Amino acid sequence: MSLLLRTPSPACGKPALAGLLGLLLFASSAALAGTSLNERRPAEPTGHVEVSNTAGTVSISGWDRREVEVTGELGKGAERLEFETSGKVTHVRVILPKKTRNVESSELVIRVPAGSSIAVNTVSADVQVRGVQGSQRLQTVSANIDTESAAEDVECKTVSGDVEIRGSGAPTLLTLTTVSGDATVDRVAGEVNANTVSGDFRLDLGAVSRSRLRSTSGDMSMSGQLTADARIDVEAISGDVRVDFDGPVNAEFDVSTFNGDIRNCFGPKPVRTSEYAPGRELRFREGPGSGRVRIKTLNGDVDVCRR
Repeated sequence: MSLLLRTPSPACGKPALAGLLGLLLFASSAALAGTSLNERRPAEPTGHVEVSNTAGTVSISGWDRREVEVTGELGKGAERLEFETSGKVTHVRVILPKKTRNVESSELVIRVPAGSSIAVNTVSADVQVRGVQGSQRLQTVSANIDTESAAEDVECKTVSGDVEIRGSGAPTLLTLTTVSGDATVDRVAGEVNANTVSGDFRLDLGAVSRSRLRSTSGDMSMSGQLTADARIDVEAISGDVRVDFDGPVNAEFDVSTFNGDIRNCFGPKPVRTSEYAPGRELRFREGPGSGRVRIKTLNGDVDVCRR
């Protein structure tokens, strides 16, 4: 018996093999890619938009159309995008399967009517907001927040992410909370309340009517102009505090530290609270004294000055 050996024909040789490999590579890259998003829903010009995303980014901007648009990419492994409107409320949520292994980041680019109010909740997805005139409630766990505030209330919360807020100089109510994240605030006026455990805060404000700042071990720096009857209350356990005032100062001051120095560029010099203890205090009135400024630290220095 003889055996007949055949050599591969050109059709089954290298050209065909290369084509097969190319097809496999294309299928593999398509499987790895996420799902492109491009959807719109009608919305009220002063409606409310709620956004939820676990990982990736959320970028929101205001525009002059009466609709919400979502573009970007849904991460591989995500179950679907929930995008629906009920009355004046629009929901945009990235829905994950119950077993969330190997789920990639979702990148959401959202445009909303400029007059909308928004609420954003993420775990590790960074949040950016531009051109939104309504109130904002932004919350993350380990991601950063970067937003612009108008004249409506703004609330930002994060555990380990950093926060950056730029205002327009219009009075508003800003509430800021971090655990270990740092925060930078520029040109925000009105009432500013901020709390941190170990983050550093730099608040360069406009005209301030109320401000309550609290820190456990982070440093706090605040500057701004006091309005008539302003109330400023700053307290730190082991962080340093610096407060700089713009323009005329009209307030009563009550500044104290248990274990630190007090340095001031106007008013009397601080005095020791006891012959045997390291504490120092500074109490005086500047101008008619219609405002109130209280600063207290346990283990930290205090600087008070006028720019």
